[in-house]
Amino acid sequence: MYEHLNKKIILGVDIGGSHISAALIDNNTGDLISGSIRKKMVDAQASSSQIIDEWVEALNDSLNSVNDYHLLGMGIAMPGPFNYEKGISLMKDVNKYSSLFGMDIKKALKQQLQLSDSCPIVFENDGACFGIGESLSNDIIDKSRVIAITLGTGIGSTFLNTGRVIKNDEGVPFNGELYNQPYKGGIIEDYVSSKWLLSAYNSLAGGAKSVKDIAMKATEESDEIAIKVFQEFGFHLAESLKPWINSFKPDCIVLGGSIVKSSHLFMPEFKSQVNQSGQQVSIKISGQLEESTILGAASLVLSKVKKSNMSRKTNQPLLPISKSNSELSSGEYDLYPSFSLGEHKIFKGYNTLANWMVDKKAVMIDGLAGTDWDTIQERLAEEFKVIGINVRWDKAETFQHTPATIKKLTEPFIGNIGDVWGTQCTLDLADFFNKDLTSFNPVAGEQLHILIGTGASLAGWDNLVYFDLPKNEIQFRMRAGQCVSLIPNEGLANPEIYKHLYFVDWVINRKHRVAIQKKIDIIADSQWQNDITWAHAASIYDGFDEMTRSVIRARPWFEPGAWGGQWLKNQVNGLNKNEVNYAWSFELIVPENGLVFESDNNHLEVAFDWLMDNQANAILGEDVKVFGSEFPIRFDFLDTMDGGNLSIQCHPSLDYIKNEFGEKITQDETYYILDCKENAQVFLGFQDSIDPEEFENVLHESTEKKIPVAITDYVQAHNAQKHDLFLIPNQTIHSAGKDNLVLEISATPYIFTFKMYDWLRLDLEGNPRPINIEHAFRNLDFSRKGDVVKNELISKPQTLTQTNEYRIVHLPTHKEHFYDVHRIEFSNSISLNTDGKCFIMMLVEGQAITVEIDGKAPVRYNYAETFIIPASVGEFTISNLTNDEIKIVKAFLK
Repeated sequence: MYEHLNKKIILGVDIGGSHISAALIDNNTGDLISGSIRKKMVDAQASSSQIIDEWVEALNDSLNSVNDYHLLGMGIAMPGPFNYEKGISLMKDVNKYSSLFGMDIKKALKQQLQLSDSCPIVFENDGACFGIGESLSNDIIDKSRVIAITLGTGIGSTFLNTGRVIKNDEGVPFNGELYNQPYKGGIIEDYVSSKWLLSAYNSLAGGAKSVKDIAMKATEESDEIAIKVFQEFGFHLAESLKPWINSFKPDCIVLGGSIVKSSHLFMPEFKSQVNQSGQQVSIKISGQLEESTILGAASLVLSKVKKSNMSRKTNQPLLPISKSNSELSSGEYDLYPSFSLGEHKIFKGYNTLANWMVDKKAVMIDGLAGTDWDTIQERLAEEFKVIGINVRWDKAETFQHTPATIKKLTEPFIGNIGDVWGTQCTLDLADFFNKDLTSFNPVAGEQLHILIGTGASLAGWDNLVYFDLPKNEIQFRMRAGQCVSLIPNEGLANPEIYKHLYFVDWVINRKHRVAIQKKIDIIADSQWQNDITWAHAASIYDGFDEMTRSVIRARPWFEPGAWGGQWLKNQVNGLNKNEVNYAWSFELIVPENGLVFESDNNHLEVAFDWLMDNQANAILGEDVKVFGSEFPIRFDFLDTMDGGNLSIQCHPSLDYIKNEFGEKITQDETYYILDCKENAQVFLGFQDSIDPEEFENVLHESTEKKIPVAITDYVQAHNAQKHDLFLIPNQTIHSAGKDNLVLEISATPYIFTFKMYDWLRLDLEGNPRPINIEHAFRNLDFSRKGDVVKNELISKPQTLTQTNEYRIVHLPTHKEHFYDVHRIEFSNSISLNTDGKCFIMMLVEGQAITVEIDGKAPVRYNYAETFIIPASVGEFTISNLTNDEIKIVKAFLK
């Protein structure tokens, strides 16, 4: 008996066509608990009640092997067909568990095992669980692409890329399932299963009752028929896998399941046939067999438990609250760029903020929706208790209109359920509150009266503290199920809540902040939840002013995605290496990026658009007449290196985005190839033979029937090379192919993408990605086809200036683009002048440079870092810090 008081455990289960295996996993170590493994043979043809009873007996036996445990959940590897999300069996006419068809297995097990509603049961395909479990083993953890196969009553399969299960992607069968794929007039499972082995042998010799019988005849009796049958099995296994080996290009194939106990009989033929495919594939027999499947199933529960306990759902670390004194090495990307305010400008801790408040009679604490007001109140209350001050607290939310009223107010701006877009909200924050808030006065006689929450400043008191919060951090909290919006959104999926944020909350919050910013006394950063930094607003505004005479870099942030790659993960130090991939780096997307200030080694982050609302004239120069306080150009990375293709997509015309979504500019893009592999491609423009009606029909059929599209029959694929620039004006069909690192230079709108084909894959949560064929076909320009694409949509570099010291290359953009691109090439240094234009720049070749402005201390920038030179700067000098040739991309408004 395993003895440990109140041990937190997970029950991992492997259900096969003729057995159930269960074991307990230690939550702290992730290891299987010795002595907890239970295996029981099950009659798959029995009644539903008998099958469930036999399963429950095995599960209880495993649970009873420990004392004083806390069961966190149960993960079950189950053969298909099965509704894994709901726990309902769909097995019918597959020679196993037919009596369970339509049965809610999750509900039945919970009742029989007397589990609470809070104890999750997670189901997944047995092949997928086996693959996940195997990916945790040291000998294949470094294999990027893996096909894991279980061989038993049927064939289970999973496709993995860097440990992540791939169910719907290029080169992968639908849902990653091989068993029902066509083979020799039937399906693969007709030839690769214990059923086939028995049938094949008994048709020639007879007398075998199990695969074990045949194996014994081959091994102990040298039965030629038995040997031949296993060889044919190896042949069928290889032949049925070859199409997927060629399309998925795995680094490793790992085999498990009961039949691999006889692998010595079929492996030589299998390896011989696989080698004939021309792919270099290592082949591994699982050393853990069913234990891998159990561990894989248990890991899904662990993931679910961790997610439910998180207040933010991301692997991206928080901004360090304090600046590190360690210097970055030359060329090393800085995750946390900061701008110094000088000494004694930023203060740390709730205690220091409480001390600032002690001599005030009344304080308003306002800020972005999504701020954790409860924690802020609790932490400040603790400090006031230490100080010995009695505080009356009131919450701004008590003055909000009813949820029904707010929902009715905002419905016109958030579009239809299922759509990813809405329209810019025209309301004011005050519209969300009743008039009692504006007439609510501090209560006389209180030592300190605090009104806290979004909209608190509408009360109009003296002493205003404003809490800012990075928008990406709000999204991380949203994904973890936190309440982050002023709009009632109970029961809505995250994409719907994001619409509330993007089209309503952030619009009205920004408008509100601009209206009150002259009244703000203190600006605070609450992203750490249990700690804060803060500064006097005057210090921050002085920092904004100083930025206009300096060089600026936003804090980048990083996101995984369905098509994401490994370049950023491998090249950017400090990123979490446990993330499955990184699809994006938002280098400069002003609506969501922040600016980090530093003083006395303390960090404080504010929204980038706060700078624009204060200093748009100095940042944009004369172009402010066109764009106002909106920063018009964005830089971001699209990382498909060792990843997948982006969706085939287009962006709306200017009239369409104005009329449909209330935006002022549309998403005109370019792809600058920062790095790529030899065979990398960019999909751009139509084939000369394009038939729009045929293409639309093919796309609809693909979406409805999950049929792959031969996309190059309709869309051109162009070879990509480093430093190429592909032009993607609105209405142009395009996609970045796999094995690229794309610097996307674009107009600022960034969510208005109409996907037409997404390679039949799911997102990282296992959900379908939105497809917007109707929107796309209202916008696609079918004249961008054939030679027009090569002539007009691939930039042709032109040397503008060349001396012994430097060269300036023009990379002309399309007539639709309101921005242009230059590349500056030099070895030592170069002096430039903004001439009243804002420059957005990135080091795209070389390790490190410095930028010097007006005799100030030089500021270093490293490879792949984005920085801004405000229009008001005038002359500046860029110097090379190494012996490498330097190439810098510069984007600016025409």
